[in-house]
Amino acid sequence: MLSVGLATRNRPERLAQWLAHISSIEGGGVLPVIVVDQSTESWNQPLAANVRYIHRPGTGLAIARNVLVSLCQTDYLAVCDDDCLPAHDWLTVAAAVVVSSPTVALWFGAAYPTGSDAQIHLASTPAGTTAWASRPDGNVCLALRIAPQPAQFNAPCAILESLGQGNNMVLHVPTTRRIGGFEPLLGAGAVCQSGEDIEYALRLLCMKQLCGYEPRLIVLHDAWQSPSMAARAGYGYTVGMVALLCWYALTGVTVAAHELAYRAHLRSNIHPNITQLSIDSPSTAHDARWIFTEITAICWGIVLGCWLALLRGASWRNRK
Repeated sequence: MLSVGLATRNRPERLAQWLAHISSIEGGGVLPVIVVDQSTESWNQPLAANVRYIHRPGTGLAIARNVLVSLCQTDYLAVCDDDCLPAHDWLTVAAAVVVSSPTVALWFGAAYPTGSDAQIHLASTPAGTTAWASRPDGNVCLALRIAPQPAQFNAPCAILESLGQGNNMVLHVPTTRRIGGFEPLLGAGAVCQSGEDIEYALRLLCMKQLCGYEPRLIVLHDAWQSPSMAARAGYGYTVGMVALLCWYALTGVTVAAHELAYRAHLRSNIHPNITQLSIDSPSTAHDARWIFTEITAICWGIVLGCWLALLRGASWRNRK
């Protein structure tokens, strides 16, 4: 009924930590585990009997996740990132939710920061809130989801604020295959650099498929980085998000149009000094450079979004 999938690239220490951890949680030593490794060099360490390792050098998180889906021999695939440590009952909760709600095509779960000294912050958007964390040493951890209440949707919504993100998902494999999997032009390692998880969820919702959020489905996100590193990563995140939102807005998805307008003109996100910053009120020269980078990312994302709209059209109609 349930398998575990991981896509990784050139992070052998992370892969070793993740494999050791997954074998220690409930079901992790028994259920099928599939690893697609896009690293330059193959993993040469011993593997547990339930782990299937595929070395596929290259780039593209969406491509790797599509390989995971193609290899999966169960109806559901639980997916997280190599910098995420699932809770001890992660697979037990995943099995329970897919049995109790068999019509849900995609589940998202909660993502909390690692460490006892983490301080969680909520960032407000017109569609709700997103979360990030900071530590006394100044490092930050992004891509969190801490909402306490479960939720289900079958119409387009703001994915990050309403459901979650790709570092903690459970996919219904037959549905994923039927609608074409993840968009390979989106996501880390692709031209659009991010957003393959958000686009996949939005496509499902445009097709009236159920997507859900389950707060008991927990991973710990061990992705602490300096503010400057977070800002650099934020460039790719902005490019991908703006690209997919522009694409969907041009094909008539109202929620995408509203999200695009917010992110392109009223963006209030984490900037290198970890403060809330309006795009029209820079406070220092450092902030001004960050604003320039953000505007550049938005412009490039719009160009890519127009290209995707021409290339793919209304993908949810094409892939029904």
